[in-house]
Amino acid sequence: MTRCKNFPRIHRPKSHVATVGLALCAAVGFAAQTEAQSSVEEVLVTGSYIKSTASDGASPVEVISRDDISNSGAFTVGELTAKLSVNSGSENQADAFTSGETQGTSNVNLRGLGLGSTLVLINGKRQTIAATRANDGSVFVDTNTIPVAALERIEILKEGATSAYGSDAVAGVVNYILRKDFDGFELNGGYQSTAQDAQGTKEASILWGFGNDTTRVTVAGTLLRQDALSGTDRSSLLDNAVSTLGRTFILTVPDTVANGDYAGTYSPGENVPDPKCAANGGLIIPQASGSRCGFAYGPRFNIVNEEESEQLYGNITHAFSERLSLIGELGYTHHEVVDNPQSPSYPNLAFPVILPGQAGSPFNVPVVWLGRPLGSDFGSPKAPRESDTLRAVLGLEGDINANWSWSGSLAYSENERDIHQPDTIKSRLENALAGVGGESGTETFNIFDSSANSAQLIDYMSTMTRNTRKAELLVADFVATGSVFELAGGEAGFAIGAQYRDEGYSDKRNDIFSQKIDPSSGELIPVDLIFLGGGLSVDVDRASYAVFAELQLPLLDSLEVNIAARYENLDTASSVDPKISVRWQATDSLVLRASASTAFREPSLAQFHAQETSLQGIQDFNSDGSTKGGVSFIRVNATGNVELDPEESTNYNLGALWQPTEEFDMRLDYWRFEYRDVITVENAQGKIQNGLNGDDIIRVSGPNSQLAGINVNYINAASVDTDGLDLSANYLLASNSAGEFGLHLTATHFLNYDIPKVGGGTQNVVGKFNHDNFARSLPETKANISAEWIRGSHKGVAVVYYVSSYETTRAVPASSSQSIDSWTTLDLQYSYNLELDDSTALFTLGAKNVFDQEPSVVYDAANLSYDPKHHDPRGRMFYARVSYAF
Repeated sequence: MTRCKNFPRIHRPKSHVATVGLALCAAVGFAAQTEAQSSVEEVLVTGSYIKSTASDGASPVEVISRDDISNSGAFTVGELTAKLSVNSGSENQADAFTSGETQGTSNVNLRGLGLGSTLVLINGKRQTIAATRANDGSVFVDTNTIPVAALERIEILKEGATSAYGSDAVAGVVNYILRKDFDGFELNGGYQSTAQDAQGTKEASILWGFGNDTTRVTVAGTLLRQDALSGTDRSSLLDNAVSTLGRTFILTVPDTVANGDYAGTYSPGENVPDPKCAANGGLIIPQASGSRCGFAYGPRFNIVNEEESEQLYGNITHAFSERLSLIGELGYTHHEVVDNPQSPSYPNLAFPVILPGQAGSPFNVPVVWLGRPLGSDFGSPKAPRESDTLRAVLGLEGDINANWSWSGSLAYSENERDIHQPDTIKSRLENALAGVGGESGTETFNIFDSSANSAQLIDYMSTMTRNTRKAELLVADFVATGSVFELAGGEAGFAIGAQYRDEGYSDKRNDIFSQKIDPSSGELIPVDLIFLGGGLSVDVDRASYAVFAELQLPLLDSLEVNIAARYENLDTASSVDPKISVRWQATDSLVLRASASTAFREPSLAQFHAQETSLQGIQDFNSDGSTKGGVSFIRVNATGNVELDPEESTNYNLGALWQPTEEFDMRLDYWRFEYRDVITVENAQGKIQNGLNGDDIIRVSGPNSQLAGINVNYINAASVDTDGLDLSANYLLASNSAGEFGLHLTATHFLNYDIPKVGGGTQNVVGKFNHDNFARSLPETKANISAEWIRGSHKGVAVVYYVSSYETTRAVPASSSQSIDSWTTLDLQYSYNLELDDSTALFTLGAKNVFDQEPSVVYDAANLSYDPKHHDPRGRMFYARVSYAF
């Protein structure tokens, strides 16, 4: 029985299907096991091109249904996927420090194997990567371009799937299925606010579907507006966000200043802070000799940025005949990070020597300037980001005969991203320090007394860099499926197909941000900026093609074997990747399954060719191994590498699906990935720890040999061997008087995550923050437990999210701890479904993080004091939604 107007029934897997039955529950209802098996329609399940019934759970597939999406209260896809237990180390709350380039985006990271190792599909089709990269060089599909209002379900294949989909499907596949064949008109509105400071998120959406027996059209549109949450509203998260580079001077020889603000006697190497440091909002930081004027940059930045998003999506299906149909899709997303405030200026990493009388110096001897042109007494410039994503699909599908069908499609997607970042023009600053600055060439920039500088001179020295990046993908594919012969367990299924992909990537910069090549030496000429490194413009493309086949063999009524293989030819390499999976119905209540496969991922065009600068909190050291000063944001220059090899993996899965009663089922899977030639950017912190004065460590000569930058390259970072357990369980209790009650559990537990160790051997980084290697923070366990109750028009949901504790290996101050506490939150939701004559109104009230659990404290040096990859900093939130359908 289908229930369209009332609440969907509580979802749970049918028979021994793993979770694929979740997607079909609304239509199948709670029929008996034998009835369900005979009535379930054959469907395509992510990971296979052969249509099968929902009981064919040979591969570990988890389905997040439309009802699950509603229960989550998520306003964005990023918020939804961040809480998945199988997702670890993704960036769905990008901040300005750990993920400044990716603000406004979201992504998926299955098994913590890397953002680029999860293949993201939309309606089974590839989507272009975002035209940006994470700090570690990862590329990814921006899932925030997918409208929540148009989501029907999410299918997650939790094993390598290169044999079916090709490159990138190393850790698995996340397939976002959008709604179609909708009939009617639906209006939705929602508002969410933090309890502590009223940071709000507003959304409005429409869904419209119409048509007849041959043609169906579905259209969806969404508007989202998110208010900013300033760092000042979460002061407990700002403890580490302090730079030692505010306004300080180091004496090169002894000196005595007779009068004025800097009056005093100083020794060689002594740090002399700005006398007005505290009055201007700076911090005094003691040093071995003297003290420095520090800069508290944390309050300048947002925990959550002001963002605006508009999304449109539409699809059309048209049946030319009983054997031939057309499918078309069109999607567009415009997203802006509106405010994104920054520090007044970056520090001058040239650390220049200021001569007596120069730049307003009161000293009688040369001094080294450690600081930034604009400090605590200036306002914050903005660094907006703007993104446009387009997606179009046109396909045909039909039947060859009663046993065979085919489908072919052409899919195009593009993402264009505009990134602005402020900096100071180096040559103009140097001229102004020498007294020949400004439009007139006669002005002096006073670094000892900021009130002496004119606004015109500051504007003359300041600039805004701009990147315009674009990623494109064109995919043409064809698949034919059918039955080939009869076996003891039924007809053998077969699929064969081919795919062609053409992708492009470009990175264009404004002139001040573009590096040039010296024609005489062939060397790169540094950009004329004091901090940002700039880069070369890039415009590259490539093509690949693949052929693949899959064979489903029902050897017995209780035993099925699937065999698949794919050959992919790339610009730089080729690969053959097989897969075999087995499903055995051991008893009426127990199914055992196993699979083994190989997978690979081709380096992205950005990883081959890009050159980019990021700002990372780096701890410097003295030659004796002691720390030198505090952690400071340092320029890290990452360069692409055309010699990169594809990543490769061998994957295994062993699982058991047990349903002893109609009311209870449980699934347990053991998984293992042997991942080789993992592509990442060299870890800057690890690099300096392995060699303080290596060729890629940039220092400015003079007192203390100040660290100015680190050059890193994209590399194949040896290997990852990881294994773990997935557990899920569902329990249903139905009562005519009390309603329907369900309990659901999903959990992922890492056993090992072994990576190479410097000096030889391996190290297990499970339960570590991993600040000094290429792995991301890896809590040992993530779990979700939900309870759902439905009675008539009423529905209540409670969801507990759990992230286990882990620890940092950083040397922490005495007041801090290396331990990062476990994090547990509770969400509650109540809905009332009002039936009208020809329409339905749904009212929803909810609370997230009901007990206002603060994010676990992380000592992450120069970054904020929490881990945005696993914890939400917003605290308790309330939300309300109204939906009206007619």
